[in-house]
Amino acid sequence: MHYYAAFDSETGGLNPEESDMLTFYMAILDEDFKQVDELSLKLKPDGGRIPIAHQDALRVNGIDIHKHLEDSETITYSEGNKAVIKLLKKYYKKSGKASNIRPMGQNVQFDLDFIWKHLVPRNEWNSLVHYGKIDTKLCVDFMKDCGLFPKELGSLTTVVDYLEIPKRNAHDAKNDTLMCVEVYKRLIEIMKSKKESSSTQADIISMLEAE
Repeated sequence: MHYYAAFDSETGGLNPEESDMLTFYMAILDEDFKQVDELSLKLKPDGGRIPIAHQDALRVNGIDIHKHLEDSETITYSEGNKAVIKLLKKYYKKSGKASNIRPMGQNVQFDLDFIWKHLVPRNEWNSLVHYGKIDTKLCVDFMKDCGLFPKELGSLTTVVDYLEIPKRNAHDAKNDTLMCVEVYKRLIEIMKSKKESSSTQADIISMLEAE
């Protein structure tokens, strides 16, 4: 059985070397993209250190650092690490030389850099998650390059609007993850419909040529 691990995070900045991860959400999806499990974390550094978070980032994600730290559900990176590893191991099964769990996200490398720095070291992550990444941003960029989508599409929200997918409040790790999944599902539907249309056109051409 193959699974997808769709995820997103909210952070205190753009550089994991200079800012902290504040929230993390992961949804485990089966081969039909049906959600079978999830994990939602509020995070803080170990040792009582105050998270490094820039005001520009906090204005975007709406996180109040003081309330975040006072929240009884906020856990340390070490505790978060155990929760993520436990979830992944629940579904992990080696498939050949690689994992059966494929990572998925919007601009997925951004979140991976924060995960590897603060939550799950890269070697530990790679031991449980497939190396092949599904990035909806890159998928949309490809569609734009092919002339199938308008060039002005950029953020996840603009893509959701264009594809007429029900919108959730953006810049929330869970909401962004679930919108990302819906975008990928819609992209698959679009490409399948084009494939079926091409097959139909080819059949008609073949029939005409035969007469």
